[in-house]
Amino acid sequence: MANFNTHLAVAAVGSGLCATVALAGQAAPHNYLLTLTLAGTIGGILPDIDLDKAIPSRMLFSALGAVSAFIALFSFKQQYSIAELWIVWTGVYLAVRYGGHKLFQERTRHRGIFHSLLAGAFFMGLTAIIFDRVFHEPAALAWLTGLFVLIGFIIHLVLDEIYSVDIEGAAIKKSFGTALKLLDIHSWRASAAMGVALAGVVMLAPPSHDFYETVRPPVLFAFLKDRLLPKGQWFGLRPADTTAALETGQGAGEKTP
Repeated sequence: MANFNTHLAVAAVGSGLCATVALAGQAAPHNYLLTLTLAGTIGGILPDIDLDKAIPSRMLFSALGAVSAFIALFSFKQQYSIAELWIVWTGVYLAVRYGGHKLFQERTRHRGIFHSLLAGAFFMGLTAIIFDRVFHEPAALAWLTGLFVLIGFIIHLVLDEIYSVDIEGAAIKKSFGTALKLLDIHSWRASAAMGVALAGVVMLAPPSHDFYETVRPPVLFAFLKDRLLPKGQWFGLRPADTTAALETGQGAGEKTP
């Protein structure tokens, strides 16, 4: 499979390119494009959350711990003193970062349900909830952020499948087909649990009507057809007027009678 640096770099580039589409289509404000790129980059390492002792797993649970701690902080900000809030924040962070991480690793296996499109859809919905309820972004923008997480997630799965093909040896490794899949057919229990989790986040997620109207295929394809390629010359450059240059050269070569 691709290593951490490759996943990070390719997801960042892919998300940045997709962010230019959002910019051209005015789907997000200019100052939000970095957020979308970061969301896609994070999505690009999410599938390795079930890889024990790996950098993505530690990073993601650290981030999840911080987000959970702030959610708890916002919930009790009017009830407790600053010292008590410090204890709440630290306690929630440590519980998620270390307790949650250990429990998660004990109950999951690498390239299981978290290497599936079902899991990608779950993280998309979860991201929409976080950006709607924690960061109070508009519903359409929250869903767009979730879409970028899904894009990065899919980039990761595709990369793992590409690395499962030995081009030089013209062979396919045993890991081929384990990364990019709809669900985990080897564990129907895990797939069912993820399906229930996905249904749960969809129910809790903000309304998706405005987001859907922006990205539905007819609208998206029409926009790409209109804006993907330049209507004239690339970057507005025009080829040199060779005819005029030739005439000028001929005129300079003529002798005065």
